[in-house]
Amino acid sequence: MNRPLVIDHRSAVDLRRRELQALRQRALDAWYGGAKPASPHGRRVYTHDRPAYLTEDHAPLLPLPAPAAGQAALRTILRGLRGDGEYAALGAWDDEQGGPARRALVAAGTLLAGEPDDDARERADFLLRYAMSHVVSNLDARRERLLARPAPAPWSWEAAARVWG
Repeated sequence: MNRPLVIDHRSAVDLRRRELQALRQRALDAWYGGAKPASPHGRRVYTHDRPAYLTEDHAPLLPLPAPAAGQAALRTILRGLRGDGEYAALGAWDDEQGGPARRALVAAGTLLAGEPDDDARERADFLLRYAMSHVVSNLDARRERLLARPAPAPWSWEAAARVWG
């Protein structure tokens, strides 16, 4: 009878990947503040650098944090990326990549400064979600394209009809 193969050792690369994944999830939880998913009707999200208008037929999304809460969460995340902070391993990984996640988080904080409109909040959300991704090789280019885009018109049935035909 053959004995089952039991793997009781994880490689250092796998352990680091899991640690970074847990830190990214904690940062996203800090951003959304433990909110429950809600109907996204009327929201505009950025996917592939362009806005998509959502209706009640889309899956529930986590609601955007208030601007002040979002800026506080971004400050906490950015402080945690330094030296021996809460997200230090994530900061070290970002340094290895050249720092695109930090630049995206700073840009998100800039978008939330003052009296941000819904578009600025959606753009900040996009930047944070992509900064917390495990692939950041093209994050700087995405950030530049997103910030260069003009603000789209507010959501309306007419705008949705033009998009969906």
